[in-house]
Amino acid sequence: MTYAPQSSPARSALPACAALLLALAAGFPGISSAQQRRPVSATTVHSEPRGVLLARLPDAATLAVGNTRSGWREVTLDGWVATSLLKTDRRNGFDLSVDGSDVRLRAAPNGAGIALMEKGMLLDRVEARGRWTHVRRTAWVRDAAVGPAPTATAAKTPAAADTGSASNGDTTTAAYRSMNQQPDAQADTAAPGTERMEIARATPLHAVPEGPELGTLAPGTPLEIVGRAGEWVRVRSEGWVRQSELKPATGGPLVGVTAAEVRANPERYVGQVVEWRVQYVSTAVADELRPEMPPGQPYVLARGPLPEPGFVYVMVTRDELERIKSLPALTELLIRASVRAARTRFLATPVVQLRTLVSPTIATR
Repeated sequence: MTYAPQSSPARSALPACAALLLALAAGFPGISSAQQRRPVSATTVHSEPRGVLLARLPDAATLAVGNTRSGWREVTLDGWVATSLLKTDRRNGFDLSVDGSDVRLRAAPNGAGIALMEKGMLLDRVEARGRWTHVRRTAWVRDAAVGPAPTATAAKTPAAADTGSASNGDTTTAAYRSMNQQPDAQADTAAPGTERMEIARATPLHAVPEGPELGTLAPGTPLEIVGRAGEWVRVRSEGWVRQSELKPATGGPLVGVTAAEVRANPERYVGQVVEWRVQYVSTAVADELRPEMPPGQPYVLARGPLPEPGFVYVMVTRDELERIKSLPALTELLIRASVRAARTRFLATPVVQLRTLVSPTIATR
């Protein structure tokens, strides 16, 4: 039996009456009055700053946030888990631990997913309701992942129900999403022509975020917003050049294509080769929950394409799997891969087949 190491200090239990008084004083059970709810982009969640990995946020979520420390921000994961995926585990002042890999924390029983939790993650039990258990855990994310506080007039909407997974929500360990529900990443992408802007000052145009400059756009140049990735915006502008200055394009991978664009235009990108920079997270083999890949197909779960939040499944051969497994977690990879699927049946996660690992180069064992 193995447990995920937990670096949080042990906590002494409070008498029930004292705990109740503290909760009432805070105005919200289990959430400190010093915390406020703020958007957090897709990221990893740790027990302490630079501590043990506890969970991943596959999409943006709104969480209660607290103190900062050395570039990290304290957050509270608060939600529901299928009771069958938990076990009693009284260590370090906690009540339960996660009994499975990539177990989903939901906003409500059988509701929308918030986080994918690692096996052995310790949790506080709040209450039980039928086949579901309400749990809570304070942890840490990088401060850069936390967005600004909402304005006082911002509308508050309840978490949407995840209607696509009612039948087997207590047994699955992957984050499901209703096919009728648009992925959160899509909300960060404007359809071509729906948002028009113009350049405020002379601005370099880049082939990819942080990539080489293609030229300079003059102030007042009209643009269409066609995609977003972090602090970068993908734009389109029309203009004219002399025909004598053109030549046939050479073959090669598509550079600068975002995952949001692939999801929005699968008929255009499926089958194409893209060049993406991703961050290695873990390896696994495909099962029936990922029908876009053959059963038993080895794949790499990677964050990206950077600097986008979100994840991508990279299908690899078994030799490539062993070579990539030798890398430290969170190593950045530059890959060329063919797009197999714009998203999976249940997730807004593209599936690609590795063609070339451009960097880092890894010697075969």
